Amino acid sequence: MTDLATVSSLVTTLAVVLGVIFGLIQLRQANLGRRDHAAVDIVRTVQTQEVRGAVGRILALPDDTDPDRIRGDPELLAAALAVDSACEMWGCMVFEEVVDHKMLDRMVGGWIRGTWRRLRLWVESERLNNRNPNVGEWWQWLYERIEADPDPGKTMGAHISYRGRSRQR
Repeated sequence: MTDLATVSSLVTTLAVVLGVIFGLIQLRQANLGRRDHAAVDIVRTVQTQEVRGAVGRILALPDDTDPDRIRGDPELLAAALAVDSACEMWGCMVFEEVVDHKMLDRMVGGWIRGTWRRLRLWVESERLNNRNPNVGEWWQWLYERIEADPDPGKTMGAHISYRGRSRQR
């Protein structure tokens, strides 16, 4: 009888352990899938004519552009608002861990840095004028995050930093 009880206990323990392992594998796969879907969402956002055109307009400006210049040009203001909207969304996605900040940095980090440097005075002015500290909050947070901990490819370029490497699953 003891042998049967021992075998039964071992089988039960093994079943529980295998169930936990299976659950962890499924969770990992779900997280990878979520990450991949988030990357696709970023690409879709970037691929819109509106966002690409807006980023192009903003990147043509000098750093720390006068906020009145932005407000005084309806097309420039529309571009600034489109960029703000995209960067706010990306910042929230990173904060909520839907997407890794280094992956986002690889994909659109140059845009985030460049547009923030050109529009930060406008964002700060909008916060004061509207008495709303939330204007551009996630964009600034994201900018500071990727500056503090950039993807390795940003220093020397991905073509050098990642030479001979591919993404590991």
